[in-house]
Amino acid sequence: MLEQVADIAEGDGPANEFNSAAKSIDEVMFEVKSRIFSEAFENQFHFGVFYAYLKLKEQEIRNIIWLAELVSINVPKDRPGWQKYVVPFKYHKDDLGGAVAGN
Repeated sequence: MLEQVADIAEGDGPANEFNSAAKSIDEVMFEVKSRIFSEAFENQFHFGVFYAYLKLKEQEIRNIIWLAELVSINVPKDRPGWQKYVVPFKYHKDDLGGAVAGN
């Protein structure tokens, strides 16, 4: 997980965060948590699903706020900041893609 993290330069301010393709420790942790919370829906008969649902909803709100900030400061669409959102249940697509292609 630490290999995915890169330091973002402090001197350029928040605009650098929108233009940088590097991931911060927060972004990597959000991705890991999203995967864990998404996997909570794979089991049956536990109350962890409700907690996971709330946490995934918080991540959805965080994604919307991130994209709204990009729109509000007029960041061009070709900048890497537009790809810095976390998609819940993304691992299903990745896992199923290999399984379906193998059949």
